[in-house]
Amino acid sequence: MKSILFCTSYIKNEQAWQERYQRWLDYYQDGPIAAAKKIMIDDGSPYLPPPDIIKTVTNMAPLSLFNDDKVIVRFDNNLGRQSLSAYPGWWRSFLHSLTLARELGADKIIHLESDAYILSPRLADFINGIESGWHVMWSERYQFPETAIQVICSDQFDVFEQFKARQPDLNDGDLAENLLPFTSVGRQFKGERYSEMRKHGGFSRPKKFDCVPLFQQPFFREPIPFDADFVTQAVISQHVEFRRNG
Repeated sequence: MKSILFCTSYIKNEQAWQERYQRWLDYYQDGPIAAAKKIMIDDGSPYLPPPDIIKTVTNMAPLSLFNDDKVIVRFDNNLGRQSLSAYPGWWRSFLHSLTLARELGADKIIHLESDAYILSPRLADFINGIESGWHVMWSERYQFPETAIQVICSDQFDVFEQFKARQPDLNDGDLAENLLPFTSVGRQFKGERYSEMRKHGGFSRPKKFDCVPLFQQPFFREPIPFDADFVTQAVISQHVEFRRNG
């Protein structure tokens, strides 16, 4: 099956590029996920990396004319995020992935957010091998579907199209986890938003203190377990590495 791999993006500056988006690109460039193209679908970022690193094209450009295996597809204006449940910039980018998949003749859309990393061969094999359905992961700690990792196969493209048609204002006032019509939740895979899990103080310390450099140190974060299949909302202080031997 022909797959595309994409994340959504909003790049504030060069530091954000280096610490988040370049890291994602490097990880998956020769990494565990098979994809014909790696795409960042961008919400009108004020910073763009040099074209010798990755080419940027407008969202209106015919992507099939570009042979690059990695590209930023950029919307000219920024829609952003207004609240926890109002994030039209993300919705526009996410929904645009279907347009790109159809244009490129892809059979599978793999969505891995820019802070989401596949760590184990068994999850990579699942993502690369699955040929039907709309799949997301599961957060045991939060008890909800983890939509930062999604696999949407071609048998769900019409469902995706119908869902897209019902989002004209890109703002349903609810979280994607409660809206997306996925068919399967991968509870068999282990992973979490480990950066939000604290070793000292648990969830009792207000999140406003997370911006204090002291609390960003690894000492205060729950480490990524050695047997985790994935991590989402990874931060720069967390080491991520694909376990090629299991």
